[in-house]
Amino acid sequence: MLDRRSFLATLPAAALLARTSFSQMTPPTLGTQRAFVGSTGKEAQGIFSTYFDPKTGAFSQPEMAAKLPGNDCMALHPERKRRLYTTSVINGIAGVAGFEIVDTPDLLHPINQETAKGMGPNFLSIDPSGRVAMEANWGSGDISTYQIAKDGTLSPYVEHIEYGAEHHGPEPVQVHSRCHSILTAPGGRFVLVNDFGADRIYVYALDAATAKLTPHDPPFYQAAPGSAPRHLVFYPGGKWIYCNNELTNTVDLLAWDEKRGTLTKAGSWTTLPADAPPKCRTADITLSADRRFLYGSVRGLESMVVWAVGKDARLQEIQRTKVEGVENRCVTIDATGKWLVAANQRSNDVTVFPRDAKTGKLGAAASSIKIAGACFVLWA
Repeated sequence: MLDRRSFLATLPAAALLARTSFSQMTPPTLGTQRAFVGSTGKEAQGIFSTYFDPKTGAFSQPEMAAKLPGNDCMALHPERKRRLYTTSVINGIAGVAGFEIVDTPDLLHPINQETAKGMGPNFLSIDPSGRVAMEANWGSGDISTYQIAKDGTLSPYVEHIEYGAEHHGPEPVQVHSRCHSILTAPGGRFVLVNDFGADRIYVYALDAATAKLTPHDPPFYQAAPGSAPRHLVFYPGGKWIYCNNELTNTVDLLAWDEKRGTLTKAGSWTTLPADAPPKCRTADITLSADRRFLYGSVRGLESMVVWAVGKDARLQEIQRTKVEGVENRCVTIDATGKWLVAANQRSNDVTVFPRDAKTGKLGAAASSIKIAGACFVLWA
């Protein structure tokens, strides 16, 4: 366990110097939205803070908020919105770090950091009660849970579940389990774990008071062989879930039975044109706040697909456009609904597209900012 003092001691001197610069940071203007950008890879430096102006579609110059490795995914506390949690790495071991979002000079104020036993973290979520942090690890193919105290402190890990190589898909990259997301299902009783390597979505009963997970019966949903389920998006109302499959480049519609804790496939749509090159991979999906449009990114083509959402959450493709970057990792829509933002890891940028709220279609890229290894955008 790393308390605040120990946590600060792990931060490089450059990070501490960066923290002192926030008093000179240009203050946000009225109507701007704060965002934190996570980064990953060899060139990554940590978490950056920036302000987005929805009138112009432009971000402010990014400022270093925390120099911490492994920021593939971040989440705000559902009740205390000024608490931020992120995946992290200490000496190669995956973990979770907590921060308070405060005003200058310390924009991200460390709470503490905990590790479990995994490697290669890439997803983090907080349950609706705000008492449990959950982490999924791609590299080692496992998940961990942590309790969150009232003061925001993370406990030592409670659960660490390893899946190993007993069950795996047919593709070479699926040689063992690779957990790609972990989320609380609609209703709050269950947790869903996307296992890219095993072509499964595991279902657990969640005890939010203890952060304990109990395998459900049936224990998993079996996706198509070689599909590699990656991310989930919940359709409001709790009945439908979208899942993008990385290797088959599809988006599945899953019916969620909250009483029984079961998933059933209800439809599937491709993200690729007929003449797509080999080795394309889906990256991320996001649903507009009005539930009328779904957006999905595809690496290899470096493209974005837009679907209109119809009756029973079924999809109809209405646009295909370029993501204007390389190796997209995240797509998200700003609070006004007028802009879609894409974080592209290998081109080291975050790109902004105007969005027509009536038609759902995207216009040409309006602006971008450079951040090495950009992989996640969190509105705060």
